[in-house]
Amino acid sequence: MEMAEIAVVGAGLSGLVAAINCARAGHEVTVLEKYDRVGGEPENHPSVDSTPMLPGPLGDFIGVDLGPPQVTPTLYMRSYAYGERYDIDGGLLHLHAVERGGRSTSIESYLHGLALEAGVKFEFGWALRSQADLAHLPPNSIIATGLHFESFLALGIPFRQVYGYTSTTRYEGEPKAVAYFSDMTRDYCYLANANGIAYALFFDRSGPVRRALVEKWAEMLRRDKDVDFREWHPFSGAVAVSALDNPRLFMGDKIIAGTLASMNDPLFLFGVHASLMSGKIAALAVDDKARAFELYRDTLSFYRKAWTLRRLMDMTPMPLRRQAMRAFLGISRARPGLYGKIMFYQIPGLRQMEAGKFT
Repeated sequence: MEMAEIAVVGAGLSGLVAAINCARAGHEVTVLEKYDRVGGEPENHPSVDSTPMLPGPLGDFIGVDLGPPQVTPTLYMRSYAYGERYDIDGGLLHLHAVERGGRSTSIESYLHGLALEAGVKFEFGWALRSQADLAHLPPNSIIATGLHFESFLALGIPFRQVYGYTSTTRYEGEPKAVAYFSDMTRDYCYLANANGIAYALFFDRSGPVRRALVEKWAEMLRRDKDVDFREWHPFSGAVAVSALDNPRLFMGDKIIAGTLASMNDPLFLFGVHASLMSGKIAALAVDDKARAFELYRDTLSFYRKAWTLRRLMDMTPMPLRRQAMRAFLGISRARPGLYGKIMFYQIPGLRQMEAGKFT
C-alpha cells in the first residue's frame, strides 16, 4: 500500500466524517476498512439505531446535511421496566432513527458517497490487528475501528466487553423505539425501525447472553408487537467505558475517534451523535490539536459523572435496581420535559451543541 498523507482506519461514522473533513481541508486521505465494503459487520447489519440527536446543528458542525432517509424523526419512545410501561413523545427527546449498514438508505452509504466526492480513496480488506500494523501507519493517522477488540489491544486502551444478539426483519411504519428493562439482562433490549426494516438488539455487559433468553424475548415481540425476528446473530465487542480515565484523543502520534475515544455514554451506550462529532474533532486534530482537545474535553464533560452512576447501577442488587429504574422512567410520566433534559446530559456533546458551543 502506498501510504496516503492521512490514513483513516475504519469506515464507520467517525472514520467517514473524519475522512470527509480531512479531504476538504486539502489532505490526501485513504480510508482503510476491514470488510470488503462500507457498512460494518455483515452479520449484524443492516440495523437501526434510535438515539437523541440534533441533526441541524450536528450537520452544520460536521459539514454534512443530516436528514431522511438516513436520519428520521422517531414518533415515540416506549419503555417497559419490570412490567410497567412508560411512553414519551420522541420530539421531547429529539429522538431519531439512524439506519446503519450497507443499504443505499444507510448513513454509512451516504457518508461513503460524500467521501468519494471529496476525493477520499478506500482500501478494503485492511485490518488493524497488532502494534506492528499500528507502527506502519503514518503520524496523524486517525484510528476509528469501532467495537473491534484488536484495536483496543494494539493501542492498550482499557475496554468493557459487551455481549449480545441482533436480528433484522422487514417492517413497515413510522419510526418508533421500544426498550425493555428486565431481569433477563443487566442492560436492556431494544427494538427500532426505519425505511422498511426493524432491528432488535439484546445485549449485556455483565456476561454472555443465553440464547434461551433471546428466544423468550423474540416470542414476546411476536406476541405483543407482531414483529417476527427469526434469525439471530451473536456478537461481542468492546467499548471504552471501562475506567474513569478511559477517554483519550491521542495515543502517541495517532488520533483516536469514535468508540475507541469513549464516545459511548457509560450509562446506556448511546454513541451515534458523539461518534459523528468525534469524526470532525479528529479531523481538526490533524491541523489544530489544542482546539481539537478543547472540543473533545467539552464533549465528554459529563463522562465521569455518568461512569460513576453506571458503576453504582452495576453494584445495585436487582430488587433495588427495579425500583430505581421505575422511579427514573416515572419522571417521563410526571415531568417529561425534565426527563428530556436529563437525556441531554447523558448523551456526549448533545447539551453543548444545543447551547451553541460547537459551531
